[in-house]
Amino acid sequence: MEHILLISGSLAVPAHTKCLIEETADNLNKLGCKTTVWDLHEKPLPMADPRNHNNPSENPINIVKEFVRAASEADAFVLGSPNYHNSYSGVLKNALDILNMDLFRDKPVGLVGNGGGIRSTQPIDHLRIVVRGLLGVAIPMQVASCNKDYDLKEDAYVIIADDLRQRIAAFSQQLLLYTQKLKFER
Repeated sequence: MEHILLISGSLAVPAHTKCLIEETADNLNKLGCKTTVWDLHEKPLPMADPRNHNNPSENPINIVKEFVRAASEADAFVLGSPNYHNSYSGVLKNALDILNMDLFRDKPVGLVGNGGGIRSTQPIDHLRIVVRGLLGVAIPMQVASCNKDYDLKEDAYVIIADDLRQRIAAFSQQLLLYTQKLKFER
């Protein structure tokens, strides 16, 4: 069974990014994957400590140990971010700085983001460069959403755009395919 770690890089409540991550996790679960969702609002991480960069598992802070363990157990990742100043969020950057290349090496990474007023890919484009730097493999398909794709119900966003739901389903299938192929190669 493939294990996917999905990281929601938004501190907003409610958050479009969290909804996007949860919808992706649901799709991956339906495909037979085990998923772990790490919401950086619900489980905040301290600032990255450069002393632990080479060995993140040696960080003495329990929440960091839990996060590093989740990353080390993952066969693949999904990184999600809102659009902050035409890039991804600082809280997601900090989470990635806690980890290192050894945790991402040759693992597929799916990228999703919410652009606010438009379906902007700028945060995703920037994350694609970071994933390459972490030696991960960003899958070709990505998911960009905008605020019009959601409705607010009971203090949480739900996706109302059918084309976005279809895109997430296709994205999830591609991530699983890459995960299976690259897991076999490792």
